[in-house]
Amino acid sequence: MSTENDRYDPDNVSRIIVLVYGRMDHGGPFWCYVAVKPSMYEKFKAAETGGDLDLYNFEAFGEIIVSAEGETPPEDVTIKVAELYNTDPSTFFQPMDPQEIIAQRIAELKRRDAEGSN
Repeated sequence: MSTENDRYDPDNVSRIIVLVYGRMDHGGPFWCYVAVKPSMYEKFKAAETGGDLDLYNFEAFGEIIVSAEGETPPEDVTIKVAELYNTDPSTFFQPMDPQEIIAQRIAELKRRDAEGSN
């Protein structure tokens, strides 16, 4: 049973989209879009920075969206990822505080809910 708090839980309403780069087992480059749970973002960043990120066991952090061999994702893939997560692709790769943006979106959701119940 879902509660009101569940409706506004950041992990239930959002993901932080991150583009990860790495090397394949054979040494070639790869890129990977991942969707990180807000509650796991700091642990994700620590694992990524420390070189301990295991994409084969990523479930604790969130979901792998799409990946492929190569230096960078094609533009059409980036646009599709943005559409899938209902966001503007021009905001990708811009410096921002994802936790602050999520808090703003939850506040907006609460405001709309409050207006709808009046």
